[in-house]
Amino acid sequence: MVDDATGEPLIQRSDDNVETLRKRLSTYHAQTGPVVDYYKSKGFWHGIDAAQSPSVVWDHLRKVFVGKQ
Repeated sequence: MVDDATGEPLIQRSDDNVETLRKRLSTYHAQTGPVVDYYKSKGFWHGIDAAQSPSVVWDHLRKVFVGKQ
């Protein structure tokens, strides 16, 4: 029960539980969905899979900013 990188003891917050996670995710989707829809309608939204390696993500971001995606 220690951090792999620092060796510090891991601490669980009192609000780290299933119900709080459900509420946080519900709030995230309720507040983020409309923002994404707005930017999609304006042609500014670009989906990028951030689960890829950092170099791949940065490459996709660069393409968005220089208009090559």
